[in-house]
This record gives sequence, structure tokens and C-alpha cells, in this order.
Amino acid sequence: MSDTGFIQKLPRALPGLALIVITMVVIRNYIEPWMTNAVVFGTKGWLIKATHLNYILLGIIMGMLYRNVLFGGKLPDVLSDGFKLSRLMIKTGIILLGSLYTLNAIVQLGSMAIFLIGGFVILTIIMVLWLGTVFGLDRSMIGVMANALSICGVSAAVATSPAVEAKASHVAYAIATILGFGIVTMFISPFIGHALGLTDLQYGAWIGTGILNSGQVLAAALAFNPNVAPGTAVSVAEIWNIMRVISIPFAVFAVTIWYWAGKAESADGKRKSLGTLLVEKFPVFVIGFMGMVFLTSMGAFGSVGLKGGPPASDTIQMLRLWMTWIFGFGLVGLGGYIDIRELRQAGGAPLKLGLIVGVTKYVLALLVVFAIKDYLVAI
Repeated sequence: MSDTGFIQKLPRALPGLALIVITMVVIRNYIEPWMTNAVVFGTKGWLIKATHLNYILLGIIMGMLYRNVLFGGKLPDVLSDGFKLSRLMIKTGIILLGSLYTLNAIVQLGSMAIFLIGGFVILTIIMVLWLGTVFGLDRSMIGVMANALSICGVSAAVATSPAVEAKASHVAYAIATILGFGIVTMFISPFIGHALGLTDLQYGAWIGTGILNSGQVLAAALAFNPNVAPGTAVSVAEIWNIMRVISIPFAVFAVTIWYWAGKAESADGKRKSLGTLLVEKFPVFVIGFMGMVFLTSMGAFGSVGLKGGPPASDTIQMLRLWMTWIFGFGLVGLGGYIDIRELRQAGGAPLKLGLIVGVTKYVLALLVVFAIKDYLVAI
């Protein structure tokens, strides 16, 4: 749904929004409490303890079932506009996440976190450029995959595509590969985290670095610990992920230079300038997030409730309650955009490249977090 004529289009979105809202209300008020209290194998709450399912993963699963089972692989037009709003919900929730942090707390992350995130972005880009050349992929495809796999998936792929003259098929292939890998990591990460006994800090640092797509980072964090507060998995993962997203302009610049440096001939001069592309494609929600952090740092919403300080204000607690519902709605919609058939089509060399780089990044991020766990800073 485009921003133009938003109010006029809102009535068309109501059926899809209604389904999303009803789904999440049923999950949070009936299904999740039932799973928490159900006695299975003589253990109360066994279903939750064994599966680690919560309202986030249940919402994504329901969205997937709607699209792939109930509606045969395509959302009906009457629901489509409402489900499109799920992206806006997720971005709105991330903006509100800024109320978990203060500028001073972010500074406390320290050089170790910045070095780790920057190192992973740079090394991933280098790895993709090299492997893409080895596999003989189209130069535009390599450019899109480089930033998609190194930063935040879909946003980075879209931001890079016009700068490297990528075809729509290149972007679609990159996104399908990323989402396919991301769906797997989104569901297995909470199990791995609990099995290894990771703390919220360690888990958040790992998935904030190792999972490819921002929406999937959010889902995996909330699946591990659905609480929204300073120091929880979602607060750690998202600040690390936001730091990664902020690198989009620099990564687009680097890949664009690589792309045009390897072109035999210059284009006809009609393409947009790099500066224009960065302004148009840089994710606005990052600016909103930083604006919320600034307001929180200025005390606009009262006490944040950081460790060792006064408890969170009523306003902050209300914002966090809103966040849990907004994220829940958004991730039902996210599930509705996961088309199993499209993921099956992401094959061949691009899929091979995505899997090699994705698995390497995912595993290496976990190993590095274990190696530096004593140096991680909680905020």
C-alpha cells in the first residue's frame, strides 16, 4: 500500500486488518494461555517448554497457514491491502523500540560491538563478491546479493538494485533466497539459544549479527523471550541490527563502486546519482528509531527502567504494551507474505551462494559471541 492516498485506501485494508487483529487476540487471550496451563505428560506448560512457541511464532505460523493452506498460495484481494500494512506495523514497532534505550546506554555498547558488526558486514560483502564471481553469476545479481546478505536482507536488496542496474528477477531471487534461509533460522534459533543456555544479551548479539533479515531478527528475538524491556533479547538484538542497518549507505556506496569499476562501458547517463539513491532508499524507520532514542534520553517519557535505576514510568510501560501488540499484528502479516512456492523457486547458483554465506555468517556469529561473551555490554 503506497503512502499516497493512505486515508482513502484505509477502508480497503479493513478486512485484512480485522483478520490479523482477530488472529492475534485469539492467540494471546486463548491459545497461548491454554498452552501455558495445559498439563501434558504430567507437566504443566509442557507445550510451551518443549516447543518454545509463543504468540510471535504462533502468529507467523497462522499467517503462513492462511496464505499457503487456506487460500492456496495467494492472499485474496479483499485481504491484500490489510496484510500489506503489516510492514508498516513492524517498522512502527521498531521506532517505538527506541523507548528502550538512551544515547548514553547505546554508547556503552562500546567499540567491541561496533567492530564486530562492521567486520561482519565487510567480510560478508567480500565473500559474496568473490563467490558470486566464482559461480559465474550476473554482476548485478552479485551486487544485490552482497548487500542483502551482509546487512538486512530485503531493504538492502531494494536499496542496492537500482545502483547496480539489477533486474526485477535479480531482486526477487535475492529476496526469496534470503527469506527462505531466514525462515529456517527464525524458527531454529530460539531452540538453539535455549539449548546452549544463552543469556538474553548473548542471544540478542548473536541473532542481531547472524540473521539476515530485520523482520526475522525481531521474530527470533521475541520467540526466545517475548518480554519487551531493556536488557531483553529483543532490545539487544534490535540495537545491534539497527547499527547494521545504519551501514546501508556505506555498503551501497562500496558495492556500487565495485559494480561500475568492473563495467566495460559507462551507461547513458540517465541513471540516478548515488546520492539520490541513498536518500530515496535509506530506511526511514531508522531515523524514527533514533528520534525516539533522543526523546527518551531527554526524559520525554519518564524513566526508562534501566538496570540499577528507577522503575519504568507508566508511559514507558504503556509504550511497551503497545509494542507487543503491534509486533504481534505485524508478524501475522509477515507470515502471510511467506509463499512456500516462491521459496522453492529460489534454486541454482544464487541459492547455493546464499546458503553458503548465510550458514557461515550464522555459525561464525555464534562462535564469535561465545568468544567475546565476557566483553559484551548490557544496556
